[in-house]
Amino acid sequence: MASSDDERPRARGGAPPGAAPVLTASNLLGRIGLDAAGCARRLTFLSFDAADVENLAQLRAVAHANVDGIVEDFYGHLLSFEETRRLLADPERVARLKKLQREYFLRMLEGDFGHDYFESRLRVGAAHASTDLRPEWYLGTYSLYLRLLGGRLLEHYRDEPDTLLALLGSFTKVVFLDMGLAIDGYILSGYVDRTLAQDYRRMAEVAEQALAEKADLEQAKADLTGMIVHDLKGPLGGILAVTQLALRQASGAPSDRHFAQIQRSAQDLMRMIENLLEIDQMQEGRLELRLEPVAIDGLLAECSAEYRAAAEIAGMTIAVAIEAPLPVLMTDRWLLRRVLNNLVVNAVRHSAAGAIDLAARLAGAQVEIRIHDSGRGIPSADQAALFDRARRRRGSHREDTGLGLVFCKMACERMGGTIAIESTPGSGTTFVITLPAEASL
Repeated sequence: MASSDDERPRARGGAPPGAAPVLTASNLLGRIGLDAAGCARRLTFLSFDAADVENLAQLRAVAHANVDGIVEDFYGHLLSFEETRRLLADPERVARLKKLQREYFLRMLEGDFGHDYFESRLRVGAAHASTDLRPEWYLGTYSLYLRLLGGRLLEHYRDEPDTLLALLGSFTKVVFLDMGLAIDGYILSGYVDRTLAQDYRRMAEVAEQALAEKADLEQAKADLTGMIVHDLKGPLGGILAVTQLALRQASGAPSDRHFAQIQRSAQDLMRMIENLLEIDQMQEGRLELRLEPVAIDGLLAECSAEYRAAAEIAGMTIAVAIEAPLPVLMTDRWLLRRVLNNLVVNAVRHSAAGAIDLAARLAGAQVEIRIHDSGRGIPSADQAALFDRARRRRGSHREDTGLGLVFCKMACERMGGTIAIESTPGSGTTFVITLPAEASL
């Protein structure tokens, strides 16, 4: 494989001794910047000198007598491997290559390594690279040359070990010269860039497939969660209906308190289900606002009344403070009420005693709603994760569904507002909602 179909015998020594070869734009040596001096440096680096030329001349007699056997063994070895056999499937092509291989092998021993020789080896290396033959197979053929010739030299010079070593040393230098030029030919042909591009393309395809499979799995999980959560609303609604009926018919019996607790638990569960459903809707851009006039003071009063009993059971009070006058906002009443419900439930759950204060005021072009509790507060290091679905940490002291505050943030932003937290450990927590006052009546 050290020659190619397009390689033909060339005149030796393309320039007079000592003269620099003429390099053209199409000349491969010129493209890699290798002039006559550079070629000479390569030979010098290999310590190739006049003694090696004499050794090669001595080798030619043995080579001519063995060249046909060497070529046959050479191709016999190549045809025993699937990777190289695929390139040698055509018998006529193999016959042509054997002829070229014979010429190349004898040319290696002529000792004339001028411009034409360098140019031909670059061309052959580039030709093999263009077939996408991996370099380890091409370069491996040089090792095969050494073994095939070395075995025959050993038989011929068995009683002359010093001569044998000298001849093998000179031939090895030529082999390494050709290997270096073959590597240059591969680089010159763009094989390295092409192979890297193919590897990157394969990696990109694998990564793209993995991402697609991950997205499909996530979508399947989301669809399953959505179906389960949606289906839970039916039986849960039935529980709420029964408890509401029982409480309307309350007679003051101890069981009435149990019904009240069942109702509160069912309401909390319904709130969690609605959080999950509406977060997904907001993430997908499917949640439409139902705008209507909303009086903030009335909404805070409703929220306070709904959770006053739960707060009293927990040893707390709920108070509402309004800095009048407040504009009537055009917003989604149900969505804002759900935000307030989540924040008040959090305050009740995470405050041991004291007061929960609901307040609202006009602050420039915004209406500001504040929900303050007297709980133990939240460390500043934990505050950034409270509104981030991806960063919610298990075991948080403010964990309910893990998504209540995530829902609040997304809902406030959907209504054109914001939500923030003010908290210091030991001093309670305040959630601050701001909504644009210009969207008002």
